[in-house]
Amino acid sequence: MATQQANSEPPWLKIIIAVIGAIAVIVAAVIGSPYIRDWLSGGKSVAPVPVSQLEQELSKANIILSEVDVPKARTWLRSDPAYEALAQSCLKVLAGKRVRDPVPLDVINGRYRELLGYSSDKYISPDQYNDLEKIKAAIFTAWKERHAGYLQKSFDEIVENISTP
Repeated sequence: MATQQANSEPPWLKIIIAVIGAIAVIVAAVIGSPYIRDWLSGGKSVAPVPVSQLEQELSKANIILSEVDVPKARTWLRSDPAYEALAQSCLKVLAGKRVRDPVPLDVINGRYRELLGYSSDKYISPDQYNDLEKIKAAIFTAWKERHAGYLQKSFDEIVENISTP
């Protein structure tokens, strides 16, 4: 008798259930796509991105890529020789040391350009990122902006040695 009731469902109901199931599978597949997830998140990549060696070294020095747009800063670091030169110069200045509190590389970049007498958004060539004293000053200025209220007055007061395990 139960078999007769199960088979007594209208055929259109079985079709609707099958269509709803198929749509659910398609939606799950589409949302799982990294391209669609990127689009749904407003262009902010949600797919895991491999970290470069340079980015790892910056992280050890407590220099973060950005407080605002990490994917954009990561793209600059990987594709713009000038941005890579900035990162390398920061690492030279901090050799064996780290900034005590995080400092964004994109802010260091803007402050460095200003120290050279340019607007913070003016593009400069890779060979212009060679003034290590100004890089040091840019790191300190960016740190002071991010950590207002601290009394440190020099670059040496905001860095510490990196302990090796």
